[in-house]
Amino acid sequence: MKERNIMEATVLTSPNPLTLICSQNEDGTTNLAPICFVSYLSFDPPMIGFAAGKQSHTGKRVRETGKVIVTVPGESLTQAVVACGSSTGATTNKVAENHIEMAAVEGSDIQIPADTRLAMVATLQQAVEVGDHILHICQVDKFLGDESKKGLYAWNGFGKIAPAVEG
Repeated sequence: MKERNIMEATVLTSPNPLTLICSQNEDGTTNLAPICFVSYLSFDPPMIGFAAGKQSHTGKRVRETGKVIVTVPGESLTQAVVACGSSTGATTNKVAENHIEMAAVEGSDIQIPADTRLAMVATLQQAVEVGDHILHICQVDKFLGDESKKGLYAWNGFGKIAPAVEG
C-alpha cells in the first residue's frame, strides 16, 4: 500500500453519492449546493450529516433557518450540478441561472429539483466544526423517493458526474 492524500482517497472510494443540498435564501428562493460529504448517521431517529466549507453560503443558510432538504439529483441535472458547484448562492440564483425545474415539498418552504431520486427533509440538530468544514447533523423528518429515476454519483474523485451503471 502507498500513502495517499485525501483527493487520491476519493478516487479510491469512487463512485461517491452526489447530493444537492437545498436550503432557503433570505429572499425565499431555493439555493442548491452539490456536496458529496454526506452520510447516514442513525436509524432511530433517522439522522444524516453533511459537511460544508466554513465559508459556505449553504451551510450558513441551514444554520440560520434550521431547515434543509438533502436530495439525490436525477441524471437530467448533470450539467446543472456542475454549474451549481462553480458559483455561490450568496450572489447567484442557481435555480434561475441553470433553468432548473423545481417542485414543492409538502410541509416545507424549500423547493427541490423536479428530477430528484431521493429527498430527505430534515431539521438541523447540531453544527460541529471539523477542520476546514462544518458538519451539519440533521434529523430527517421524512424521506421522499422515486426509484424510477437514476441518481448521480461523483466518479474518479470528482472528475466525472454520472449515474451508476447497473449490472
